[in-house]
Amino acid sequence: MGIEDDSLRDGLQGAFVRHPALDEKKALLESSAAIGVQAAMLGFPSASPGARAEAGRLVEHLDRRGVPLVPRFLALADPASIAPITELDRGSDRDVWADFFVGCSPLRRRVEGWTLDSVLDRITSAGAAAREAGTRFGVSLEDATRTPPEELARMVDAAVGVGAEVLTVCDTVGESTPEGAARVVRAVREAARGAAAGRGPEPEIWWHGHDDRGFALANAIAAAEAGADTISGAFLGLGERAGNTALELVVMYLYQAGHPGYRPDRVLGHCRRLAEATGMPVRPNAPLIGDQAFATCTGTHVAALVKARRWGRETEDLVFSSVPAAALGRTQTIMVGPTSGRAAAREALASIGAPADEDTVEAVLARARSRDRWLPPSEIRALLGTGGAPA
Repeated sequence: MGIEDDSLRDGLQGAFVRHPALDEKKALLESSAAIGVQAAMLGFPSASPGARAEAGRLVEHLDRRGVPLVPRFLALADPASIAPITELDRGSDRDVWADFFVGCSPLRRRVEGWTLDSVLDRITSAGAAAREAGTRFGVSLEDATRTPPEELARMVDAAVGVGAEVLTVCDTVGESTPEGAARVVRAVREAARGAAAGRGPEPEIWWHGHDDRGFALANAIAAAEAGADTISGAFLGLGERAGNTALELVVMYLYQAGHPGYRPDRVLGHCRRLAEATGMPVRPNAPLIGDQAFATCTGTHVAALVKARRWGRETEDLVFSSVPAAALGRTQTIMVGPTSGRAAAREALASIGAPADEDTVEAVLARARSRDRWLPPSEIRALLGTGGAPA
């Protein structure tokens, strides 16, 4: 099961996202590859001369540093838009892939003034241009989840017939439900199998979803379990509107499902770098990477966590968490706040090397319960005073 990182292309389409400098992008590509990501969508070279120049520098960097990522670039379904990608491919020691998109749904076609036949013609002409240049390519089926199956099957047939090696099923506006994601992936797989019969190998089926209704991760998992070969998304869930599928969550899903090659212990550092580079801060309660993700103040939960420590790190990690903090290079953090009990107060005192006699514990709890949020170590020290007892 593979992952494509679209953070530096689709992720940067978010209206509030800062666009990283070239050196920041290079560093982010290296840390994404270190997590185990296999492919990255790196830009839209035909958009402008600047985009073309940057695309070349990114491919050069991957070649020079030997970064194990497959570089992919987006294009319109137009030979002229594909041409800059074929030039990049000729100048690289590795395969540089083109991926052109076509608007599939009747709604999109109506707005654009396209007919189904014109879309099929565009798939054929764009694919032929990439094939004749010797550039490997895929076709992104934009708005596939709002396209009638019989029309989608005709587009799949055209793409396979012209040599597409990847078909990306796009839930472009986050319309799908998990059941729908699974059904459309299976439908595209079946159509691709039929189209490839007697022609050559079947293309891979990829999934690319958005989070407009909050279903992106569930849809991605459903797509994977329905047979999608690769999940495309963006770390931090960056992207237009509500964003793309959050790849940090996909990495953990695949890691816990037993897929080899993924390093969740490198996810936190990468996400922090990406957050800084894009000006998109990580919310405290974000799964896996938020400051609060493995922190608790609650009395009964803290008490169970303390007891679980006697059974080892694995038990401690899972007694009140479904995710092993250790796999991310993190630890369970006990804090003291308005909902805490004595166990949390004792742990807070121990963390600063202070005695945990009953009077001190009660003093810390009284202070914590008088506040509207957690009690930081600095306030516990101030409460104790220099003598180590309540001031």
